[in-house]
Amino acid sequence: DSGVTGITVQEKGSSSEEQIDAEGVFIYVAGSKPITDFCEGKVAFKEDGGVDVNDEMSTNVPGVFAIGDIRNTPYKQVVVAASDGCVAAMAIDRYLKGRKSVKVDWIHE
Repeated sequence: DSGVTGITVQEKGSSSEEQIDAEGVFIYVAGSKPITDFCEGKVAFKEDGGVDVNDEMSTNVPGVFAIGDIRNTPYKQVVVAASDGCVAAMAIDRYLKGRKSVKVDWIHE
């Protein structure tokens, strides 16, 4: 088996460490900037430094999508990233299956 088995944490200003068993982790550091250097020169960026996406979270590169803080929205909340992820997942499904539109369960009439 491979993958995450746990993390070691250390409180700021402390020398003691604590091991926490985990099968997966999401790392969030308050006040940190999203890491975007790996995609510089590959996708378009907005003037504010966020990755430029359309309403379906698609970048200017076909098949490449960006969600969450990497878009540099004014709302730095997990629920925004989760919503972005849902939109992107539906768009990715449409992209991979070659559909012209997303199939929805219901429509307002």
